[in-house]
Amino acid sequence: MNEQSSRGLSAFELLAMSWSFDEEPVHSIFSQDGSFAAFLLTSGKLAIVRTSDAESPARRTVIDKESGRTTIRPRKVDPIPASILDVSALTHLPIARFGAQGFAIACKDGTIRQATARGLVIERVSSGSGPICAFNGDPSGEHLVFARENEVFVTGTGNDAQLVSLKLDHQVTCLSGIAGDGKIAAWGEGSISILERSRDLKLQWSADCVGEILSMNWNSQSTHVACGCAEKAMLVINCVGRTVEKIGNFPREVRNADFNDAGGALVASGAFRLVGWKVSDLPENDHPGSPLSSGKPGFVVLEAIASHPTRNLVAAGYENGMIALTSIGDPDELLLRNASNEAITTMSWSPDGENLSVGDKAGESSIVAFPEQMFK
Repeated sequence: MNEQSSRGLSAFELLAMSWSFDEEPVHSIFSQDGSFAAFLLTSGKLAIVRTSDAESPARRTVIDKESGRTTIRPRKVDPIPASILDVSALTHLPIARFGAQGFAIACKDGTIRQATARGLVIERVSSGSGPICAFNGDPSGEHLVFARENEVFVTGTGNDAQLVSLKLDHQVTCLSGIAGDGKIAAWGEGSISILERSRDLKLQWSADCVGEILSMNWNSQSTHVACGCAEKAMLVINCVGRTVEKIGNFPREVRNADFNDAGGALVASGAFRLVGWKVSDLPENDHPGSPLSSGKPGFVVLEAIASHPTRNLVAAGYENGMIALTSIGDPDELLLRNASNEAITTMSWSPDGENLSVGDKAGESSIVAFPEQMFK
């Protein structure tokens, strides 16, 4: 991009809409239809932004008729201000989708609230008996899953939603989202339980699972769960063989571990580059599996990742604020943002893979839009 270099702007500055908040965003997610994004701030407030952009990169792209060179002119106006909602959310728990355009958050008073795109806050689950200790949802925005002590609950987001629950033999402090076939992974007190949701909740199996799990993500076949752990490790839960495999010796805690279907890979943060393994040959027992080297190695820890929903790409956010797009198994990467000394705290893709949400410790929250030609 010639205009980028002549004006000294990075790809990030040319492609992103950004909002500066007084506090750090800790989680982010797009609505199911991709028209809105939400950032959860450290105070428990929720910031909702529109993804539509009157000055999108596509509208600012100019093709020189003589040379054929493509440039993107800088933005002239600021994006529409964010809607800030004081929902008193539990900031260690993620945001979930609620319907097509809304969001759901677990709150400090034990309730679950819906935040609409128009800025309304509606209580959907009452406080009940005890605080909420784990929370998640499904990609469609049709169901929510949460836990109070050792009891797991699932409820729909429609007006006729039914609440079902199941008590486990261990407390639950981390929940996966709901897999495509209805399975749910529930972790706590050194145990993992795999549940099945149909009309009610049923326990499929449980196993010892030592380590503090921070996040869990299913693969598209609902056969494996990738878990990021605080003990500088990650776990792979095999629901076919009913085994738990620990992969250790990371330089830092693994906040994110996820699958990438297009690349046939399992990828993770917590190292000095994007690390991964072929899904067809994952580590198991003493077998190391087939590792995949991606991107450029460095001296700064990869803090957050976001696996693209349809492409062989992973967005990588580093401790020093650098952001890169990495192709799995390829040493080359596209630098989106240079180091800023403000660690990346959250990243997520929109369902269609056209937008990326980014938040950093300085309180800057952004939506990065990618023109189609960038992926060609």
